Amino acid sequence: MLAKDQDLLDKLFDVESKAESLVAEARKEADRKIAAAKEKAEADVASAHESAVKSANEKKNAAAAAVVAEYEKAVASFKASLDATRVDEAAFRATCETALAKK
Repeated sequence: MLAKDQDLLDKLFDVESKAESLVAEARKEADRKIAAAKEKAEADVASAHESAVKSANEKKNAAAAAVVAEYEKAVASFKASLDATRVDEAAFRATCETALAKK
């Protein structure tokens, strides 16, 4: 009877050892899958971030170009207005003499 009990215990220990081995393998496989998923998620986030930054920079550059164009148009309009203005030196001289005489 002791030999049968010993054989039974040996088989149970063997089953337990195999179960531990399977659990360890499953844990390693799960860790590997988790690491791969984490790596993919980080790559996806980095890609999305780069895309968002690129898009924001393009929008900023387009807005800056529009502002520069509007500024240049306003300056050109102002210069044209100045060029079109007639200079009345006699009236200017008279205004200056009047202003200086009051002081």
